[in-house]
Amino acid sequence: MTIFPWRVVLVVATAVSLIAYPKPASATTFNVTVGPGFDLVFDPASVTIHPGDQVKWTWGSSGHSTTSGSPGMPNGLWDSGIQGQGATFTRTFNSTGTFPYYCTPHGGCCGMTGTVMVVNASPTPTPTSTPVTTPTPTPVVTTNPATNVAAFSATLNGSVNPRGAPTMVSFQYGLTTSYGSTIVMQAQNGSTVRAVSANIAGLLANRTYHFRIVAHNNGGTAFGADRTFTTLTATGLPVVTTNPATLIASFSATLNGSVNPHGLTTTVSFQYGTTTAYGSTTPMQTQTGNTYRNIAANISGLSANTAYHFRIVATNSAGTKFGADRTFTTLSVTGPPVVTTNPASFIASFSATLNALLDPHGLPTSVHFQYGTTPIYGLTTAPQSRNGNTFQAVGANVAGLTANTLYHFRVVASNNAGTTMSSDNTFTTLAATGPPVVITNAAVNVTTSSATLNGSLDPHGLSTTVYFQYGLTASYGSVTPMQTQTGNTYRTITANISGLAPHTTYHFRMVASNSGGTRMGSDRTFTTQ
Repeated sequence: MTIFPWRVVLVVATAVSLIAYPKPASATTFNVTVGPGFDLVFDPASVTIHPGDQVKWTWGSSGHSTTSGSPGMPNGLWDSGIQGQGATFTRTFNSTGTFPYYCTPHGGCCGMTGTVMVVNASPTPTPTSTPVTTPTPTPVVTTNPATNVAAFSATLNGSVNPRGAPTMVSFQYGLTTSYGSTIVMQAQNGSTVRAVSANIAGLLANRTYHFRIVAHNNGGTAFGADRTFTTLTATGLPVVTTNPATLIASFSATLNGSVNPHGLTTTVSFQYGTTTAYGSTTPMQTQTGNTYRNIAANISGLSANTAYHFRIVATNSAGTKFGADRTFTTLSVTGPPVVTTNPASFIASFSATLNALLDPHGLPTSVHFQYGTTPIYGLTTAPQSRNGNTFQAVGANVAGLTANTLYHFRVVASNNAGTTMSSDNTFTTLAATGPPVVITNAAVNVTTSSATLNGSLDPHGLSTTVYFQYGLTASYGSVTPMQTQTGNTYRTITANISGLAPHTTYHFRMVASNSGGTRMGSDRTFTTQ
């Protein structure tokens, strides 16, 4: 038989091609659900794909987006825009890398983020045993009793252990165990039990409500036991609580309590003295409304190193209520300083203000702050000299910080009786650039027809426009002229407004915008003369 050489070559070539050059795998589409079951998550939150593969996002609930980048910092690779339930968005990934993304409305507030990891496929994978995947544990929740129960509002309480997985927590409540209302979700992380609470309003007076805590993570959903509370009647006796005294010095203290006027004009004061007969009373304060609010009164002229009794007292047309008796003991005439670290304020990218309270305790006292990136600190503010026997605010501005960095700080005070150091506190500086930071401050120079609106602004490293909205309601309707600001520090912003009506309450807030986004300060009010 004659064998043609070209046929042999063809057969061999075909065999080699089948053995050495397998056909590449076709591109794969990976599915991600956006907001499944109204949960503020991407499911799954992370996918690993190969170059050429696609990710297809399908909206399980409305009001979400898939936007490349980190919350508040889009990188422009893709943005689906905010879509409704049933919508889809697909993107092909042709290069390797890690691609974070987030939901524009819920990424920053609620941790609704995801990741696409693109890795090269191995042409000759080495057989390995299949790793055992540890399932995500379901969160553990407990429904605790409601507090601050008023006629139309209450505070719901519970606890949650996320068990190491990002967890969304909410409360369900209503007139039956079908509930019907849900508060906005809170994001929790970690592996420890922590308290969770939520204020609710718009309730009906003198009605019994059911509620429970609900937590969801990738391991599943946990429901707390059902609890109930009954709202107060629309009007009635005031509700009072005596709270611990604070800022206790040698000759002064601050008395604290809470009151719910219960729908009637209510006068509230504190009784205090060295026995439960009291004998002294703080000036009367007038309160109205149907919600709980804190009441405080500063007292002086006390005797050093003495035990005092006190209680809160409130009266309205329905009657008088007395809070429980509490006690405190004043300090000796002189002694080591007393210090408390307060939260840092005006935190910017490269600067912050450190805050504390100090009682020099009757002796000349030197006070300063220690700060740094660890609890060893390493940096110190300039010392300040203080005197007296009352608590006073102490602050120090620090600069030259590193952006997006955690700092520790504490206050240190010394006098002839000794040195006192407060507990450690922390703050994190802002990123080098980002959305502006705004604070609406109180209005001043209020007359019958004009006022000066005030706020604080950190442009956050970008050119920023800022103005105030104002009007008769929280819908505002009027704006002040725009101002342009730059830099990375806080500064005071003011605007004079006129043409107001006398004896009228106005709402206002500050608004600032830069390329990182728009931020609005909280609503404030003032009343013209």
